[in-house]
Amino acid sequence: MATQRPLVQHSTEGLTKAEVLVLLVQAFGELRWGVEHLHPMRAVALTRWSAWSWGERVEVDIHEGSFTAVSKYQRWTILTGRKLHQRNLEKLVEAFAKARVSTTPEVMAAELKELEESGIMQLQPDSARANEFKWTDIGSVFIPRRDFFATPLLIDASILVFIAMVVTGVHFMEPSTEDLLAWGANWRGVTLAGEWWRLLTSCFVHIGVLHLLLNMYALLMIGVHLEPLLGRWRVLALYGLTGVSASMTSLWWHESTVSAGASGAIFGLYGVFLALLTTNLIHKDVRQQLLTSIGIFVLYNLMYGMKGGIDNAAHIGGLVSGILFGFALYPALRKPDDKALAMGGLLLPSVALVALGAFFLRSVPGDDGAYEEAMERYMAWEEQGLEVFRLEEATGTQQLIVLETRSMPAWDSAWTVVEHMRTMDLSPRLQDHRYGVEHYTRYRRENLDLVRRALQGEEGLDAAIEQSFARIDSMLKSM
Repeated sequence: MATQRPLVQHSTEGLTKAEVLVLLVQAFGELRWGVEHLHPMRAVALTRWSAWSWGERVEVDIHEGSFTAVSKYQRWTILTGRKLHQRNLEKLVEAFAKARVSTTPEVMAAELKELEESGIMQLQPDSARANEFKWTDIGSVFIPRRDFFATPLLIDASILVFIAMVVTGVHFMEPSTEDLLAWGANWRGVTLAGEWWRLLTSCFVHIGVLHLLLNMYALLMIGVHLEPLLGRWRVLALYGLTGVSASMTSLWWHESTVSAGASGAIFGLYGVFLALLTTNLIHKDVRQQLLTSIGIFVLYNLMYGMKGGIDNAAHIGGLVSGILFGFALYPALRKPDDKALAMGGLLLPSVALVALGAFFLRSVPGDDGAYEEAMERYMAWEEQGLEVFRLEEATGTQQLIVLETRSMPAWDSAWTVVEHMRTMDLSPRLQDHRYGVEHYTRYRRENLDLVRRALQGEEGLDAAIEQSFARIDSMLKSM
């Protein structure tokens, strides 16, 4: 980045700061620069990318009777000369002077009204640079404060949960499925069995440090835009509500996926902002720039989520619910003094969310978790039932005693578990698995009966026993 950048100061005598801001917006439009930030004290625009421009950032600070402007690169580049920046500032001054001459009082009044209705003019002067991210401010990301409370709190909560997981022995790069479930991940087998709290806790559990860092960065980027607009309590509520929506969508879509991470709730917050960006709550020039960038971000991540190992169902569920909440909140944000609208903006869609979630989840088989527990009992009996085949040095008489007193009773008990499984309401995948377990158990019992008869001295059973073992091996491979 250039160590010395051209700086220009231009007189605005006879104009109020609000009028200067209006003319700057018109100048940006004339130059086809994208508006990044507007405030009565400051306006920021990005130049167009071209062979002669690298998308420079032009910052204009508005004073009484003048404005000061500077042009600089957004990131380091080999183009460190002053001519490009000087040209940007000259174009800005020229476009501003043109707008000052050509703008009628009627147009000025209309633009001022739109800016005031957008809420820009009501912002406090000391928040002019509030939405700009600086590396020197990295520590403030983790410290909740009055004007930026909810986002740091949510980031801190996820980080603290992850630290606690690692301290207790969970792998920091690739946690096991068992560890994720122990810490509150979402899975149909246990959530639908009564552990409904997982719909929310899963939003704070992450599958490795990279997963955590990516999600926290995305949360920070949406938080700096959304929290000043909605306030801390709405952001916290929307994070939870859209996160639960994402978790319910994941449950409904996936039969066996263990889901964890903040991305569903984060997509929900992006959905809220996308909805608000389609309204006139935010000034049109700021709105267009943000709508494009956030829309591209959302579409890219949804497309990326189509690859394996990513719970795109949760992303879509969070995004759609966020869009609905955003439109529901719009009337209350337009009339902040109306308490009825303030309550209804979140309450009514929350009730609708619960009703809709209950409707869809009723169609989801509810015994998958019970099936897993039954399979644990089944495998314990299976382990005992196979003891007879581990007696490598035992005599035939000893093998017969173990078979009749240990193995055969164990397979009878395993069959009782299978009969219980037949009464369960299972997802299609587990229904197929149960069908396989049932046939496998039947083959094992038939095999043990043949082995018992052979140990008792019956002849001519070698071919039948060999065929029985082959059938068991084939069944195990298919399962």
